[in-house]
Amino acid sequence: MKVYLNFVNNLHFKAQTRHFTDIEMDEPESFHGTDQGPSSVEYLLIGVGGCLGSSFVYCLQKNNVEIENLNMVVEGTLKHVMPKMHLRLIKIDCEITISAKSEFNHLIDTCVKEFKEHCVINESITKGIPLNTKIHKKEK
Repeated sequence: MKVYLNFVNNLHFKAQTRHFTDIEMDEPESFHGTDQGPSSVEYLLIGVGGCLGSSFVYCLQKNNVEIENLNMVVEGTLKHVMPKMHLRLIKIDCEITISAKSEFNHLIDTCVKEFKEHCVINESITKGIPLNTKIHKKEK
């Protein structure tokens, strides 16, 4: 799985993955960006919500629960952290509001356990992901 990002200007990038192109990514003006798209942290929160939500929905669907409505709020808490006071994402809270055509209370604990285990992003954040970075200087 790969994504590609191309610098546009200032802190604005355009990304692409698979057949999706021109995915805007920028920082808000308060972070010295030009506010041309969601920030990288916002995309991370979108990914967390999408992964947890789809895993939860899948669990309900395989138990024949027909969902009428499902909404999620994923909130990240940013904080300046010692010793250098770097801004860090220190907590993510996720709230799901759901209504269905049938009773599903007996499945909630099971589905929450399953979505936490099966959501690739949740498991990766919880366990930690090695991040390797290489810089290639392009000769003129």
